[in-house]
Amino acid sequence: MNHRWWWLAPGALIAWAVFGRGWQPPSTSRLPVVRGAGATFPAPLYQRWFSVLQVRQGLSLSYQPLNSGQGAAQLVAGLVDFAGSDRDPSTGLDTRFDDSQWLRIPVTAGAIAVAYNLPNCRLRLTRTQLRLILNGRIHNYQQLGCAPSPITVVVRSDSSSGTTANLLAYLQHRGGTWHSSAVDSVASNEAMATSLVRQPGAMGYLETVYLNGRRGLQTAALQNLAGTFVAPDDTAVQIALEQDESDPGAYPLTTYSWLVMPRRGLGAKGSVLKRAITYGLSDSGQASARTMGYAALPAVVLQYARRRLEAWQP
Repeated sequence: MNHRWWWLAPGALIAWAVFGRGWQPPSTSRLPVVRGAGATFPAPLYQRWFSVLQVRQGLSLSYQPLNSGQGAAQLVAGLVDFAGSDRDPSTGLDTRFDDSQWLRIPVTAGAIAVAYNLPNCRLRLTRTQLRLILNGRIHNYQQLGCAPSPITVVVRSDSSSGTTANLLAYLQHRGGTWHSSAVDSVASNEAMATSLVRQPGAMGYLETVYLNGRRGLQTAALQNLAGTFVAPDDTAVQIALEQDESDPGAYPLTTYSWLVMPRRGLGAKGSVLKRAITYGLSDSGQASARTMGYAALPAVVLQYARRRLEAWQP
């Protein structure tokens, strides 16, 4: 953890004795405000990290949860200083983010759940079944072995959503239309969770951190490459991140989330951002992530991220 500890010097003690004042740390009011935008998945975590940094280090950072694609567009246009992204080269990373100009650092990870609102129904879904649900050919829970109830499919309306990109990678989608026209659409993970809670029979997909406190929703066990049906619990997600989907115990729909920033040109903002990421990658920052339902970065990934950050000279 990147604490800054302030110690009283003898001169400060004298000043306190003479003038009746306690010692004050140097003002941080001149530090610039650093702004970011992008993926909704890490937004609650960034808000917590930035709140801690405001209190402990006087750093000011803000983050607008849009989606991975919109964050990338704002970063390239110079509207923000950094972007949050759940995309990598396998899920449609913006081609403008070449490594010579942009630095990408993994900061957290988690699972994407297929969630639904139908009590007393436990689903185990193959990739084929999930494709058929999305395109409308499976339209009733009775077709999946549960009590009769229509399925209302809910999808993300934002085509550049990193959550959607990871879902389509799991489905091995090769392009073209992937869902029927008879779906509801929402613009974020938070909106997805709200929509599912409000509609009995609704089914959609979202990062599991957005299921916290929403007890009316169930999550499907998904078939991994080993043929096992696995629910998105902490152990299965960690196995997937540390091993791969071929492990029988791995949950097959997981994602990392990255912070993306220019390698050069941020000046003083870069120094603030580097301090913020240093905290996020610290033991304390990662522990905070786990208490919120995010997955622990595997040790090898965490070491890689710390090395990249340490080498960055903004």
